Amino acid sequence: MSRIIALTHTHACVTSRRHAAALTFLFSLVLGTFLCIASLLALTGCTNLGEFDKGAVIRQAERYYAQKYDSNATVSDLWEDRSYQLFGYRSHGQAFCTMSDGATVLVDFEEGVVGDNHQQDEIVSAYEWKYREALDLGKTQLEDAGYTVSLVLINGFSPSDTGFLDDCISAETWRRNEDADEESGSFFYTRYTGDERFFEEEASRISLGFPVVEFEVAGVDAAYEEGFPTGVPEKPGWVDPIDEACRSLLPLTDGEPETSVKVFQSGWRGRAIEENGESGLLGELSPYDHESPAGNWLIVEWIPLGKGVYITSHEDGVRLREGDVTLTSAEAPFTFDELKTSGSLEEQKHRSYHPEAFEAYELAVSSDFFASLPEHIRDKGWFSVKVAYDNTDPETGLTQMGITPNALEPSLYTIKSNPAAEDTEDESPFEVNAMRTSTLYNGYQFLTCAVSDGEPMLFARI
Repeated sequence: MSRIIALTHTHACVTSRRHAAALTFLFSLVLGTFLCIASLLALTGCTNLGEFDKGAVIRQAERYYAQKYDSNATVSDLWEDRSYQLFGYRSHGQAFCTMSDGATVLVDFEEGVVGDNHQQDEIVSAYEWKYREALDLGKTQLEDAGYTVSLVLINGFSPSDTGFLDDCISAETWRRNEDADEESGSFFYTRYTGDERFFEEEASRISLGFPVVEFEVAGVDAAYEEGFPTGVPEKPGWVDPIDEACRSLLPLTDGEPETSVKVFQSGWRGRAIEENGESGLLGELSPYDHESPAGNWLIVEWIPLGKGVYITSHEDGVRLREGDVTLTSAEAPFTFDELKTSGSLEEQKHRSYHPEAFEAYELAVSSDFFASLPEHIRDKGWFSVKVAYDNTDPETGLTQMGITPNALEPSLYTIKSNPAAEDTEDESPFEVNAMRTSTLYNGYQFLTCAVSDGEPMLFARI
């Protein structure tokens, strides 16, 4: 009997070794095949450069240039636009043709000539003049409405400067040939002769590069204590003058807005940029996913929710008002000790925990409010908000507990289940996010998060 068991054991061991050897061979075979294919692709099949009719591209460039400028310039260099992808370069389907007079013509292999950079300096200057006119209009109308405008910038420059749209308008980057340095410039199809016809004809082709305009204003609806707007009217008085200025630019881009705007309280731009909370920011105009002609406005208004908590929209086109969001005490599905022992809480360098202050809240968005939002936001099912926390507010009840708050503690944390924990024991069961270690100018803690339709957000005070 023991002999039979021994033979059986020996057979099993031999079989296991054979299976292991077979698996090792199979793995080596698969790996070797993959490496051979990868090497073959790297040498031959991974690039599509040169798969175009070079002669046809040159003829298109020279014919276009001759008709546009009555020029006899010829193509002296040609460089196919490309980017590096897995195992090699891939063509972008266009080529830059350097002309004998130094200009460059861009030709798309399917669409034909895109444009050239021969007149880029004077054309960019003409677009800068258009922006100066629009911003002068906005500034004048703000002043007529009773505002003091202390600062106007575009792309960080004064509109009176030159070059604030350099490398922005219909910009491209290329090389004259494989050994040349990289160049950049703006390409235009229509010849510029100084009249308005150029802007009309180029409007459907142009990209202005989404310039950013910044205003600092003082006056009604623009002066809030410590740069923390509360009680903001439905439409602040500074909105319409700026909106009209941006609408005046729409003919340049065939009716599609491309100008972003940030509006600050007078003297607050620097503070807003220095800190993540953007204290002193009054509002923003965004050209993306626009519902209105000039873009979507984000009006900053901090809504008190109780318990020392405030909320404001951080999504262009979404305006929160009192009653749209509620904060209620909730029964936490965990205790502080459970959070701690689960590994979901990690001791942080900048703040300590206060188990005695442990309390849970649910933040929820009204379903009626969500249904009223723009379609692109309803489709994605969430929007971004900022939540601020004043832990010195009497409504927190901390002083009654004998807790003296400081700048960063006690604090609020967002807590939700960690789906990855279902698949492995190494993952913590909860995802915990803390408020920033920098505060708003008024000292309130804050964080940026997303609120979803029908899914309350759970906060824990620790």
